[in-house]
Amino acid sequence: MKKRIFAKLISAFLFISIFSACGTSSQQGGNTTTQTNSQASTTTTTTTSSNQTTADIKKIVVAFPTWTGAPKDLKIVQDAMNEITRKSIGVEAELLVTDFASYNQQMTLTLTGNEPLDVFITIGNLYVPSIQKGELINLEENDLLKTYGQGIIDAVGMTYIDACRVGGVLYGLPNNRDMAQGRGCASVRTDLLDQIGYQSKNTGEIEKVTLDELDNIYAQIYAANPGLEIYRSVTNSMAQFSNVDMLGGNAFGVLTDYGAKREVVNLFETQFYSDYCQRMWKMYNLGYISADSATDTTAVGELVKAGTLASYTTGGKPGIKQQETNLCGKPMTIFQTLGDYISSSAVAAFPWSIPLNCKDPVSAMKWLNEMYTNADLMNLISWGIKDVHYQVLDSGLIDYAPGGDATNSGYNHSMGWMFFNQFLTYVWNGNAPDVWDQIKKFNDNAYKSSALGFTFDPTNVSTEMTAVQNVYDEYQKSLEYGLVDPAVAIPEMNAKMKAAGIDNIIAEKQKQLNEWATKMGLN
Repeated sequence: MKKRIFAKLISAFLFISIFSACGTSSQQGGNTTTQTNSQASTTTTTTTSSNQTTADIKKIVVAFPTWTGAPKDLKIVQDAMNEITRKSIGVEAELLVTDFASYNQQMTLTLTGNEPLDVFITIGNLYVPSIQKGELINLEENDLLKTYGQGIIDAVGMTYIDACRVGGVLYGLPNNRDMAQGRGCASVRTDLLDQIGYQSKNTGEIEKVTLDELDNIYAQIYAANPGLEIYRSVTNSMAQFSNVDMLGGNAFGVLTDYGAKREVVNLFETQFYSDYCQRMWKMYNLGYISADSATDTTAVGELVKAGTLASYTTGGKPGIKQQETNLCGKPMTIFQTLGDYISSSAVAAFPWSIPLNCKDPVSAMKWLNEMYTNADLMNLISWGIKDVHYQVLDSGLIDYAPGGDATNSGYNHSMGWMFFNQFLTYVWNGNAPDVWDQIKKFNDNAYKSSALGFTFDPTNVSTEMTAVQNVYDEYQKSLEYGLVDPAVAIPEMNAKMKAAGIDNIIAEKQKQLNEWATKMGLN
């Protein structure tokens, strides 16, 4: 990367939108596992159906994370994908897969080191900073998207694609997925709910409750299981348990009340932020939250599997119950305390981009186009190999292959929402057969921010952004994980943020938002 001044421009709250997609919280760390399947690049003497020798095949490197790193069977899935793309477009991909906790660092090293990389997902606060550092190509330059990505345009639509523009330039492509997110959600082990005799009061897959009702459930679980970690907070939990629009991913100037008004305020001076931190502080003192929660990078799904964790932050959407059940390897129940919401940056939460390092953008775009349009490829990258990792049931739904489950499957990452066009994939058993149609309706019916499509350009306040981010990094986890008294820590943080220039950031964000609204013809 050419400049470090932007390294922390976008805070971890980008992931409120990410997790409109994934549901599961952003910081589900895990031991660092990176796999670069260089074997896939080995030249052989086989030919394709179009009489191309493998010497003619273009080779690209594609990077993305999973919660816990490269699945054991990544290589055979990669080979199966390449078998298709060699024949269809003369391109094969080496999949570079890193665990979520270390993905940003891995991409930083890859980009700054000018290492091979042709396509990557800009998840984890990578999109706008990468644009600011000049690391992404304009996907419309030389008609790249129009010529080689027409299938992407047809699949996603230009309305969503345009939402990924920054300064009018397109640097990334959105996923076809749930753009909305059910806010204020937690995933709780169903066996513990059965233990306390919880009776569902809902007919749908998500339990709609108040925050007080959720806290009462936690109290009962803890009383029956003293010493069990009841709740694991994660980096984006505060954002997910709010109706705040972070305006492009950072918390320094936000819209409240589901973005109903385009009035930028200081989040850290709001009653909501104080109440949130007070609740977490109370939970910590009750023994619900582990003292090492802010430093332990173990994936929450792994903690649930191990029986040491009862609940964690997630995001609501159709199919979320089965998604989290698959992730944890045991039945989970989803509780939601707020409404469904599409924030300003939801569409552009984690676009797929082509870096400036890419030596062959045409092959990269051809490969992306195949992923957005080919159901076989989407099922491979999402679910693995048919009859090895999953089986198709008589109902048309899929489930683990015989003898397989969440604990022993060689390809089980529960991150299908992250890939290109989720609507092309099979539906997992336990979901409604029409879950993809439900998600489209979910997107249509959710609250929508009045700033939907706005992207903040921090160039004019880059110095303040860096300084304020440093202050926030000092306090964020301790405050938002409930480890310090907010009555003391919030005033300290606010004073330092004021000195660092947060008011200048808020003013600049309001100015850009007003200009954007005028340009869009909004009142």
